[in-house]
Amino acid sequence: MSYNLLGKKVRGRFAFPSGVVATNSDTALWMLDHIPQIGAVVGKSTTIEPRLGNREDIFVQPTAFSGWNAVAFTNPGLEDAIAGFQKLKKAYPNDVFMMPQIGESSPDSFAHCIKVFEKSGVADGYEANLSCPHATQGGVALSQPDTVKLVFEAMRGCTDKPLVAKLNASMPDLECLVRAALAGGATAISLINTLPGPNPELKNKFGGLSGPVVFPVLCDTIKKVRGMTDAPLLAMGGIASAADIRQLERLDANLFYEIGTALAEMDSEEIARYFAQLERDLKEGTDLAKNLTDTKKALQYKPFIIKEVIEYNENLRLLKFYEKLDAGTGQFVFVKSGDSRQNEDKKDDEFSKPFSVASDRDGLELVIRKVGKATEQLFTLQKNQVVRIKGPYGKTFSFPESDVVVFVGAGCGIAPIYNAAQHYEGKKIFVLGAKNAKELPYVKEFEEMGEVVVSTDDGSQGYHGFVSDLLADYLLKHELGNISFFNCGPEVAMAKADVVEKQYASPERVFHLIERMTCCGVGICGKCSTPEGHRACVDGPVFGADDFTPGVYTRDKTGKKIIFSK
Repeated sequence: MSYNLLGKKVRGRFAFPSGVVATNSDTALWMLDHIPQIGAVVGKSTTIEPRLGNREDIFVQPTAFSGWNAVAFTNPGLEDAIAGFQKLKKAYPNDVFMMPQIGESSPDSFAHCIKVFEKSGVADGYEANLSCPHATQGGVALSQPDTVKLVFEAMRGCTDKPLVAKLNASMPDLECLVRAALAGGATAISLINTLPGPNPELKNKFGGLSGPVVFPVLCDTIKKVRGMTDAPLLAMGGIASAADIRQLERLDANLFYEIGTALAEMDSEEIARYFAQLERDLKEGTDLAKNLTDTKKALQYKPFIIKEVIEYNENLRLLKFYEKLDAGTGQFVFVKSGDSRQNEDKKDDEFSKPFSVASDRDGLELVIRKVGKATEQLFTLQKNQVVRIKGPYGKTFSFPESDVVVFVGAGCGIAPIYNAAQHYEGKKIFVLGAKNAKELPYVKEFEEMGEVVVSTDDGSQGYHGFVSDLLADYLLKHELGNISFFNCGPEVAMAKADVVEKQYASPERVFHLIERMTCCGVGICGKCSTPEGHRACVDGPVFGADDFTPGVYTRDKTGKKIIFSK
């Protein structure tokens, strides 16, 4: 079945809202390859230059079915956005609507983006973000009728392709904004985005509310706008089920639907099953897709009291807590230090960062390396002080049957290796690497579980050299039988270990616990995506070598690709 979206026949009538799940070409391509119900790609809000946006927390869940976000136009810039759409357009030139979204701050800058995109030939149409409630520039700050009209006049002067005005339902003069957009040259209207308001857990302290709580607002807004124009409408805001869509169809049978918050915490395979079931529901009159969203945990921060602080050196510490949280192999937590919930002046002193679980057997344990302001603050903590922690996040992992598992850990990757080893009862061998002897945590504990061999960059303990070289030397000298590998560490080190290990085991028996840029933890922001299109926070963080190749590239805080040097 095909649908018409702004003059183009597309294969499905669903999309992800801008900035949700498919926020880069890797993840978008995976979704297109596996979800035929997706008929459009709405790009992440793009600005001419890269923007960092807000620091964590950028997404919080007060309940399992609602969310607050304050991403603030995090994006890698215009050039990178075009490269991403070129990849998607090459793969799906005919039946998917490619719609970059522009999130600039003036009519001229909107026009500039359109001109550059037009030269690339990748877009079927464009969306202007005039609705973000938490951006410091652009978004609702541009939502005055005169400005909206000028933005679309500037964009229309650069293209004859469809233009979509994304507007926020919270604006008191919404009807005037709709008329202004259409008068300026807009083809369609996108409604309703998130609704603005304060949330003390967000780093920004102010964001946008989404989820079923805003669905009645969506319905009222669609009814209102449909009563004043017959322009095409794109609908988003709390949509989660076939029942929701049927309700909207009674208002407008030709809506195009974007679904976002309902998919939080769902891994990629679950999202694919969700859309397949949603399509069946709409054909058969059932309402079963919503049941697939009912496993959400909506984890909240809880107080954790420090039981002990162990200092390895000036840059590496182990924090032990009295409390535990039942974390499995590979899982991670968010740690929030400082508390500005009651003091707005202290919001810049509050940090939230993800950390792999090092142990959770007798209480949570985290290994902290000092690398920035957040970890510097954690280094000031002493026994009996309190931080707030939420988790665990990520999928748990089960080891395959093997004669032996070789655990390879490098640097801070040694910490989650220790946690993983506690969840495996078979024979274990540990190959560990660090800069020097003082940066080797848990060595005695590893020795109690199995054979341990160590490498250090400076030769202060064990093998003098890289952990991958030590691994190759060990495997050459030992016959281990049916073997599996479990790795964690810097991706360059993992890439070298991956090459060695595939000489002794099939890719299905080589596993990598990857630690990438992780911000939301629930699969919404997409910053942790892999080159294969998986989102590490929900699809991993443990991947088999058949699903993930380490050392290709990662992404920085803007989402820009960072190619690893070989």
